[in-house]
Parts: sequence; structure tokens; C-alpha cells
Amino acid sequence: MTYKISEIAQLTGLSVPTLRYYEEFGLLSPARKENNFREFDEADLHWLEFIARAKATGMTLAKIKTYSDLRKQGESTIIQRIALLVEQEHVLQAQKEVLQGHIDFLQQKKKTYYEALEKKNSSHFQ
Repeated sequence: MTYKISEIAQLTGLSVPTLRYYEEFGLLSPARKENNFREFDEADLHWLEFIARAKATGMTLAKIKTYSDLRKQGESTIIQRIALLVEQEHVLQAQKEVLQGHIDFLQQKKKTYYEALEKKNSSHFQ
């Protein structure tokens, strides 16, 4: 199945200018029809889903471009692609630790307040 750029935009939630930018940046290489209109296929759609997920992890477009370039080179670059994914995973793990520290702080603060309320309520019953 093939898609026009407007259909891909609707399916992915990306704007047409964003899709054109991705093409200019070298992330996309859609086929061209005789009238020079872009023609996207299922592989392009899956690749755009990967880009969206990679961006959601905080991966920069530059790193996604590096990954894309490696991907185009074939299976001989699998180790390098894994390294990029591992690097991004480490970034997310560090962010997770920071967030967990914030959650721990909030939980400790709530515990302090609950203990204060419990102490206050128990003193009313004595």
C-alpha cells in the first residue's frame, strides 16, 4: 500500500512540513511518482514510527540521523546501532534515577505530614 504525504501526516500525527524537513535532513527517502509527488509505503510508515519512539526517548534528530545512516549501510552496522540504542538507554536510566529521587522526596515529605497529623489527632483523644 502507498500513501500520499497528507495521508502519512494524518497516520503519524506529524505535519507535512515536518515530513518534508525529515526528508531534507536525510531521515526519509520516499519514492517519487512521475509527477514528482512523494509516495510513501509501509516501510516508511514503520520507519516514522521508529523516529517518533526514538524522539520520545529524548534521542536527538542528529543521533537518529546517524542511526538512519548506519541502517542504510546494512547488517554490517548492527553493533554500531546497538551502541546508539544502549547510549540512549543509559540517558533514560539516569533520568529515571533523578525522577525516582524526586518521588522519594515527595513521599518522605508526605510521610512527615501524615505523622504530624497522626500525632495531632492522637493528642485530641487523650
